[in-house]
Amino acid sequence: MSALDKLKLAENTRRTANSTPEGQLRNRMVDAINQQIAAAEAMQRGESFQVRRQFWGKAADGTKTIQEKLVRFRPWYWQDGNGAFMLEVRSANKVIELKPKKSAIEVGAISELVPTLALLREAVVAGELDKQLIAAKGRFGKKLA
Repeated sequence: MSALDKLKLAENTRRTANSTPEGQLRNRMVDAINQQIAAAEAMQRGESFQVRRQFWGKAADGTKTIQEKLVRFRPWYWQDGNGAFMLEVRSANKVIELKPKKSAIEVGAISELVPTLALLREAVVAGELDKQLIAAKGRFGKKLA
């Protein structure tokens, strides 16, 4: 018996489903939804939510260092005139239509905001919004195959 016969071989490669263009769009959307969930949880606790980005900048002595800066956070949810919360999904700050001519989700009470966002995240992971994400990408970016 050779040494290779002792190994459990598979047909898989390093390329995963997440490295496809659709998988990359899904990952980016899941990251955005996770950020919205964190902001909603902070709002429910009465805390402020801040987003920080890292960038390469020059220090006083001229060397390159990683620095942080605050970035403006744009929530996807708002409170309408009746006091109910509404939610719309955004990609590159453009509204995505979940169904034709329907882009907003009526959440209701503030306590339902995080579970609604979690349900939306599950739909994105399952690939239910792939067509909408690809269509949105085609509107303002390179078209996918």
